[in-house]
Amino acid sequence: MTELTCSGCDDVFETNPNYLERTGVCPDCFEFPDVYHDELPPDDYSVYLVASTSAGMHGAYYRVAAKTVQDARFFARAYAVLEDTTNNTRDSLATIEFDGERVVDNRVGAGVTIVRALELPTAERHDGYTVTKIGTRNGDDYEKQLDYGPATMDKLPDPDMQYKDVLVHTTEEQIDHKLEENVPDGHQCYWTVNGTPQQTRVLQRIWFEVDGRIVAAGEIRSVETGRIWFTPLWEVDLEPPREPPNQGFTYVDEIETDQRTPAGQTP
Repeated sequence: MTELTCSGCDDVFETNPNYLERTGVCPDCFEFPDVYHDELPPDDYSVYLVASTSAGMHGAYYRVAAKTVQDARFFARAYAVLEDTTNNTRDSLATIEFDGERVVDNRVGAGVTIVRALELPTAERHDGYTVTKIGTRNGDDYEKQLDYGPATMDKLPDPDMQYKDVLVHTTEEQIDHKLEENVPDGHQCYWTVNGTPQQTRVLQRIWFEVDGRIVAAGEIRSVETGRIWFTPLWEVDLEPPREPPNQGFTYVDEIETDQRTPAGQTP
């Protein structure tokens, strides 16, 4: 271990070679970095999918905003340490150490834990937290692995499903700031929903109805629990195929129209 003086409280502490050593912060002063809520991370941050898997097929999965892959591994491991208050204290953060992707654990009989980080595309959003836990898998769940993805506890959809567009009832005030002329370059928009949409996917359309007419549309970029992400909206004027509910949304068959598609694309 290395002995350091904390830059936050001036206390002397010892730590293994990890994020605490790199930043000179003791376990008591450690905080996950602040990242911008509902925005792309700052230019010096990337978003990673991090999988922490141990012997016996135990696994935990995280979405992590970090400057380096080494930091992403540490943040995921630190989250697990802080979450397990039965076996750990904040001082346990100083014991975190990696040999590549392998967690260094010198305890007698300790199993091997691998923490692997995959950098996601720059358009991937995070939710304002440095670390978001997105799922777990235990050895007892092996049979469920055929039905559940590693990043969600929602059942995977039927592979033969015919994916649909989404129709939402709204007001002009609710979508005005989502129109493409009002959205900064490189940003995407989202609509809050209950649960995880199962019958739509990327490249389907989301349509917005106001006073009996569809007035705007976007192309879906991703779906997650609680949100549908889509391109900035372009304006249209169409008759809805059905009346949407006052709250929530409804699925509709793909709406064919030669009215505008997202900027830079053709119908």
